[in-house]
Amino acid sequence: MSVSFGKPTILTTDGETHKQLRQGVDPKYRPRTVAAYAGDLVRSIAEPFLDRIVNQGSAELMADYFEPVSTLSLARSLGLAGIDMPTLRRWFYGLAQGAINFENDPKRQEIADAISAEVGDAILPTLERLARQPDDSALSHMLHDGMPEGTTRPIDFLMPSIKVILLGGMQEPGHGAGSILAGLLAHPEQLRQVLADPETFVPRAVDEGLRWVAPIGTQTRQTTRAVELGGVTIPAGAAVAALVASASRDESRFADPDRFDINRNEGNHAAFGFGHHFCSGRFFAREQMCLAVKLLLQRFPDLSLVPGREPVFRGWEFRAPTTLHVSLGVRHQ
Repeated sequence: MSVSFGKPTILTTDGETHKQLRQGVDPKYRPRTVAAYAGDLVRSIAEPFLDRIVNQGSAELMADYFEPVSTLSLARSLGLAGIDMPTLRRWFYGLAQGAINFENDPKRQEIADAISAEVGDAILPTLERLARQPDDSALSHMLHDGMPEGTTRPIDFLMPSIKVILLGGMQEPGHGAGSILAGLLAHPEQLRQVLADPETFVPRAVDEGLRWVAPIGTQTRQTTRAVELGGVTIPAGAAVAALVASASRDESRFADPDRFDINRNEGNHAAFGFGHHFCSGRFFAREQMCLAVKLLLQRFPDLSLVPGREPVFRGWEFRAPTTLHVSLGVRHQ
């Protein structure tokens, strides 16, 4: 990851450096803060996309709704108001080429490096302005929060983590929402529960969808000492990939783990990670998914999968339906 993004990143560092980065990132994404702004922000982004598809009769919801809403919601919370959705989506898919380039494919790396440079050039003027004129955006908090008066965190120090946040936060809530809806549409009896009582069952559907299909499949770590897991000794200094997607379908923890079931009550999933690197944006991401699903079902309560075009999931590092073709049914205002 450091090849494409640089160092340090909030994902790959610990100690005081990690503390400094979290001190800047966390304030905009704390639960009470998110509760104060996320509803208006996400609604203002989601409703125009719903308006666009309202007379179509059908839609491909990944490209037409979930990915655009997720991408723009993060960008606007960061303070990137002038960057359009196609550019943001292109950034995500370009940066992802570096993050998943486990085979060190030079073509993938070339794509990721070019997008990484483009991202840095595009957001640098915003960071320079916010250093002089702070506001309530996440980028401004990253520069100023916890710093002595009159000083800011260096832009070069923050830039690698900003790129990581763009990669992880732009599309993964949209990918998660797509998986959630795919699960509901495949189980009409559960969809009826959600429609009858969205305040109770949309949050449960979101958590179950994140367990059922983790949008980010692995969490990488390095052992600080030799440790035994499952009868295997892992030496100190070894790279370890914790398979979140597998943990969330652990048959010793979850009954019938491959089944999507909003009525299960078997504890938490691991989609947002764990420990000191528990996802900073988890409350914002979860609220985005709840709102995106809720607004969609309010407008189109009769939507259904298009026969013969059932969703196919792709990827293991970044996993989601490739497409989500639906018939919209009778619309509601």
